[in-house]
Amino acid sequence: MFSDLFVVFNCVVTDDGVSGSDSIIPHILSSTSLAKSELVSRVPSKYLTTWGFTTTTFCGESVSRACSWTVTVERNHGQWSGPPVAAGYLFGIGVSSVSLGSREVVGMTSASHALVCVGGGSLCFAHDGRQDAVAPPLDALPVTVTIAVRPETPDVTVFTYKLASVADGRRVSLVGRRIIHDSALSVAAFPVFTVSQHVKILFPTYV
Repeated sequence: MFSDLFVVFNCVVTDDGVSGSDSIIPHILSSTSLAKSELVSRVPSKYLTTWGFTTTTFCGESVSRACSWTVTVERNHGQWSGPPVAAGYLFGIGVSSVSLGSREVVGMTSASHALVCVGGGSLCFAHDGRQDAVAPPLDALPVTVTIAVRPETPDVTVFTYKLASVADGRRVSLVGRRIIHDSALSVAAFPVFTVSQHVKILFPTYV
């Protein structure tokens, strides 16, 4: 269950929901699946890219305090030369109450909550497959995305997302906040990232 507090587009917001949280760089875990033979060891890198699948999901070590993380989503030039409107699910960045496998998609599971960019470049808040549009479609990359989570009570977590872009000389900014009612998130929140073949996610340092 979640509710929308505010969404602002092309505006300056005083309470950004990120100040006061610890800025972290998630340590990305090795991808696991039900089949042990599919265990894949990760090589430290600044980028997250798909492993040849339509999408690949990465999961960071869980956090249990107010934290935020920032990444940049860039075009994967080797895979995509058209505008976002021509692509399907591009990326998802968010949080999950359980560790996700590489073939699960962020925002499409019952445990994950995320800012996603889907068909037509639509920016949505997604949970369990439900997608709520939060801004006009994204028409250019790169974009910088910040996610912040803050446990408020044993069953309430505040989820804040920020997006900024100056691609093609146009400045776009977005700030949104959701109240998530999920006791599991207050215990452990896993930073999660899904990338498609069309994009790559860049961290400030090796993960």
